[in-house]
Amino acid sequence: MRIKKVGAICNAGGCYYLMDERDAAGEVVGQWLGDGKSAYPLVGLPVMDLENICAMFDITEKKRDKLVMRRADVPDSMNWEDTVPLERQLDDPELCVRYDGRDLLPLETTAGVTFIQEKYLLPLDGLEYMRLYERQSTSGGLYIVAKIGMILQAVIMPMDLPDKDFMEALNGLTSQCRDAMRKKALIPKPESVPERETGPLFQVDKSTGEVVGEGAGE
Repeated sequence: MRIKKVGAICNAGGCYYLMDERDAAGEVVGQWLGDGKSAYPLVGLPVMDLENICAMFDITEKKRDKLVMRRADVPDSMNWEDTVPLERQLDDPELCVRYDGRDLLPLETTAGVTFIQEKYLLPLDGLEYMRLYERQSTSGGLYIVAKIGMILQAVIMPMDLPDKDFMEALNGLTSQCRDAMRKKALIPKPESVPERETGPLFQVDKSTGEVVGEGAGE
């Protein structure tokens, strides 16, 4: 986990949410940090408070006054364990859409297509081994988790998309792509010409390896 990138996400959104995961006795057994739309586990650290977070990310008192910084327990409606019986692995997204200044990844879920912001995957190490899963909260809402192997690395809330403006932008792009394909199909294809193998750039004496003259295409 690249903790500095987690801090960069929180700083960009102006929000630092430090969340405590507790056991049945009320003891803190884990902590998560995020911007309110994502959360990442704080591994290998002592139990942190907001002052520790400020020190970790060099947040001055003046800067803190401009930020939203909160500490609370993790929502009970969501599961924070590494494995959940009813979670469902998602296919890797094959497309990234730039919209309203954000890079969005479309995911095919049981509720239909949903979108997450690509930036929420940046703090994860070993992205080539990352897998995305959908889970449902106790209230029936859908959320996305990212794992490396079997270990939970991020909890990500989907975007509130698609909406009318997004669909108009997407339909416009689709229409332009269709026009480009039609025009491309009308362009005559050039006749295939057998490729001629090019000779060496220099003539080399095989016995000595010295350049003895310029070569030419054969």
